[in-house]
Amino acid sequence: MLLDQAIPNIKNINFHSWLIYLSEIKTSLFGGFYLLTTILAVVFLPTNTDFKQKIYDLEQNQDQKGHQVIQNLHENEVIRNTTTFKIASWLLGYYSQITPPGLYQVESGWNNWRLIRYLQTAPNPSTQVIIKPYQLRSNALQGICKNLDIKYTALRDILNDPQYLQSWGPFDKENIYCILFADTLQMFPDSRAKDVADRLMRNYLKYWTPDKLEQAASLGLTAPEVGILASIVYAETKILEEMPVIAGLYLNRLDQEMRLQADPTVVYAAGRPLSRVLKTHKRIRSDYNTYRVSGLPPGPVSIPTQEAIDGVLSAANHDYLFFCARYDFSGYHHFSKTWKEHQKIAQLYQKELNKRRIGFKKP
Repeated sequence: MLLDQAIPNIKNINFHSWLIYLSEIKTSLFGGFYLLTTILAVVFLPTNTDFKQKIYDLEQNQDQKGHQVIQNLHENEVIRNTTTFKIASWLLGYYSQITPPGLYQVESGWNNWRLIRYLQTAPNPSTQVIIKPYQLRSNALQGICKNLDIKYTALRDILNDPQYLQSWGPFDKENIYCILFADTLQMFPDSRAKDVADRLMRNYLKYWTPDKLEQAASLGLTAPEVGILASIVYAETKILEEMPVIAGLYLNRLDQEMRLQADPTVVYAAGRPLSRVLKTHKRIRSDYNTYRVSGLPPGPVSIPTQEAIDGVLSAANHDYLFFCARYDFSGYHHFSKTWKEHQKIAQLYQKELNKRRIGFKKP
């Protein structure tokens, strides 16, 4: 009975008509199969991750659903076609799936199938690496390697390797340390020294967006030069609103071919903390001592914050050429356009230093 309903009057259909009927079914099935495989091929197989670096570091600090991760990937231009990725995510059940915290390293050249399957797999254990501001580069490297299975000297050797530096662009063994700024990163504990260096470099390049590079160029600076100046600015002040002012002041001195005469560069050249910068310190022979050499030092004098770098990029436009800490020790500074005005303020500050016995040898 069911067969009769499905194929009416089957007994009355001759062999030729039967073949035509089957051919139509076959064509319909083949057409549907072809359409389905075409859709699947378009959704899953084409390359959908394309970025300059070979790896994109996706840090998940908390549980997130798939569609939230997709938004992150879209905003950071990790995936080419967000629509096909969403469809593929829905078909594979990832769209509403929870992605646990951890470090996911997405490779350029992956298709949707590869990327989604990777995100659906629990990430390898990672550890937090904290880069603290206002410290020397050697201390920063030790802090980075503290929770990793490598010695800081191995990381230092990689960052001093000319061949490695050349692979990333116009870096040398001094300005390469501009890739270090205050931040918290996730890394795999068993990372090799080169893996760690690559991770730091990718984080640096991620910060330097085309807009920021354009800002730097408008100031007549390269990205490393901005980092060097930011290290001086942050060593001078921790007050956010003063950072663009001090940056603008140093840029004014550079424009007028005046030496920066920045005390933080003297402290770095001395190789030890100084409670007070004296005339004898200003005579230290070093490429970093901007009382003796013109222009910027060859590398950063400390680890700056991202706010300090932003402060340089948004340097204030003014006529100041000199500044001195206020003698009330509030942390703020007094800015001057002339040497005469600056001397009056500097004398008050020096007088207060003497009063507090700062920089004097203990009896």
